[in-house]
Amino acid sequence: MMRALTTDQAYELDRRASADFNIPGESLMGNAGLAVASFISKQPFDQKVKSIAVVAGKGNNGGDGFSTALELNKLNFDVSVFSIYKHEKLSNDSLIFFKKCRDAQIRIVEGSKPPISESFDLIVDAILGIGFSGQLRNEVSEWVEWINLNSSILCCDVPTGLNSSSGLVSTSTVKATHTITMGFPKLGLCIEPGKSFSGKTESVDIGFPKIEDELHGIDWRLIDSNFVDQIIKPMDSTTNKYAQGKVLVLAGSKGMTGAAFLSSMGALRSGAGLVKVFAPESLSEIYEKKITEGITVSCEDEGEGYFQVKNFEIIMDQVEWADAVLIGPGLGTNKETIDLLTMIYENINKPLVVDADGLNPFYKNRDLLKKLQCVLTPHHGELSRLLSISLGELKEKMVNHMEGFASSYPSVLIAKQPSSIIVHNISGYINTSGNPGLATAGTGDVLSGMVTAFIAQGYNLVESSCISTYIHGYVADKMSKKISERGLIASDLLLEIASSMSRYES
Repeated sequence: MMRALTTDQAYELDRRASADFNIPGESLMGNAGLAVASFISKQPFDQKVKSIAVVAGKGNNGGDGFSTALELNKLNFDVSVFSIYKHEKLSNDSLIFFKKCRDAQIRIVEGSKPPISESFDLIVDAILGIGFSGQLRNEVSEWVEWINLNSSILCCDVPTGLNSSSGLVSTSTVKATHTITMGFPKLGLCIEPGKSFSGKTESVDIGFPKIEDELHGIDWRLIDSNFVDQIIKPMDSTTNKYAQGKVLVLAGSKGMTGAAFLSSMGALRSGAGLVKVFAPESLSEIYEKKITEGITVSCEDEGEGYFQVKNFEIIMDQVEWADAVLIGPGLGTNKETIDLLTMIYENINKPLVVDADGLNPFYKNRDLLKKLQCVLTPHHGELSRLLSISLGELKEKMVNHMEGFASSYPSVLIAKQPSSIIVHNISGYINTSGNPGLATAGTGDVLSGMVTAFIAQGYNLVESSCISTYIHGYVADKMSKKISERGLIASDLLLEIASSMSRYES
């Protein structure tokens, strides 16, 4: 399972390579140039590359650019280096490779404007690396705009203008066709919008010591098909519907019965043997018609169409039956329902998945989370309320806030977004599947049902979260190719989820 690093972890790795293992920065920089030049020599681009412009900044990322130019020159490419700054401003290691390029009589243009009249087969972006955040200065932005006029763009480590931890991008950011990242992928390359600016990403070994597991902070990993393949086991040939997992669903209200349907079917299509669904009595007929494979448990509601405090006992009686419980999709924000949920959270002792309106009690009382064995599945708006911060603050420092939550609460947290993020204790996971087509009503309900089903089948909370998030995104990718991203709706996912399960049956 591929490791990924935050900006701080990447800096720590770089610092410890020098301080603890006596690996000089010049050596790492030289290896970086070798790796990038080797990649380019394989000609993985849409057109054959002969002429190359390397655009270099003044720091170590610029040094990687000079080192790349040196190696490309040895491979007989026609290389020009455009150093945005005069060589007097270069970092020590970068200056070493600037001088080597000069000694090799490679064309170097210092402190100039972008060469608008010149054209190249490939541009290598080596302006800014992992230290960037915020907005680019004007003198860099004009180079970024020129770089983006080209069809083949390779970035060293990260695209200029991209925050390597958050994935946020400057108004002007290099839009790469390829990114060669040093040592390990950086989180910002894996999280949108940064992922879309990074093109095809490849990690290269440049000689860092094997100490990634010793770095401070959360151990971040990428969820891919290989990871999921290693977790899911084929069904036991002697199994039965009770052994396949019993799921209990508290979802839906007047006007939002579809949430109960989608979450229940998400659970059934993910292999749950039995699904019981609570229904407000006045809506029970709708539930029974829509969720024909589920068992409906009617709750008195006096025609109001929502769950109430007086339903507590019947709900808790059924909890003992269940292997896992899902609470939240479409429950609404009525005070009676929120009070009911608070009572349930104070008393429940089963594995729990909490989605959407099920999160309402936690906004005013996060201490409820300290005793629960649960998975939370908020989108950005819900997560910002849960953490009592603005949406802008959340997006800017998503990783920091996720790490803070993981250190404070025992819950597994799935932050739903393009490239969803999962954290628990000292482990973090970035999903690699999915697309913008999932930005439509009900897809989160399907996901919550999937997570609950895998928990009921015996997978732990983290495994269930990773499995479900990946398959959910994978199915969306497949369906978007058949339909379109724009036209995808939540119910499109259900049959494809079932079909995708065939992969794990042998």
